[in-house]
Amino acid sequence: MPALKISYSNTVFYLKLTLVFLGLFALVMIFLSAKKLDPSTEIPFAKDIDFATLDDGLTKPIYSSMTNSGDEVRISAEQIISTEKKDIALIKSAILRIFSVSGSDLFLSSDTALLDKGKKNLIFSKNVILQTNDKMEITAPKIFTALDKTLIQADGPIKGIFGNSNIEAGKLDIFKENASSNLVISFTKGVKMVYNPGKSF
Repeated sequence: MPALKISYSNTVFYLKLTLVFLGLFALVMIFLSAKKLDPSTEIPFAKDIDFATLDDGLTKPIYSSMTNSGDEVRISAEQIISTEKKDIALIKSAILRIFSVSGSDLFLSSDTALLDKGKKNLIFSKNVILQTNDKMEITAPKIFTALDKTLIQADGPIKGIFGNSNIEAGKLDIFKENASSNLVISFTKGVKMVYNPGKSF
């Protein structure tokens, strides 16, 4: 009976082939195990948290989800503390980022904010700054943000930069008319715009 002969080159070939298949298998397992970020109506920091137990505060909470129009929402803070009102918590050093599928990202920050678990919103106050990634930076005493949809509202006095203009207004609304539309930025109530070619965001 002839002896079975396996050459060195054949051994190397089959070893390489085995490694290739193992690599492909590993990639498939990575993609299958990856979790997709699904739209959520969960309230930031509020899932499985009883506000009444936050007397000592929750330090550096972080939340990430998507609105019903597909925009990614990221919220972080220095601390969240309970208040005397049920389902309302105080947030210190609040930061909100909205990454819109249309490409117009939003950045909102303030010294404090109130989280209303029941109404699903955040109200930013004290040193409030709202920016977009392309053409706007404004301030307002308070800015309201919905958490289950893309909606930001502010009452005046609103001041800041919009494109190459200084702007003042009594009201600001940022929203989407439908899930697939671009962001709508609307200034109303006594709007004043002064073109300034030397100043832009």
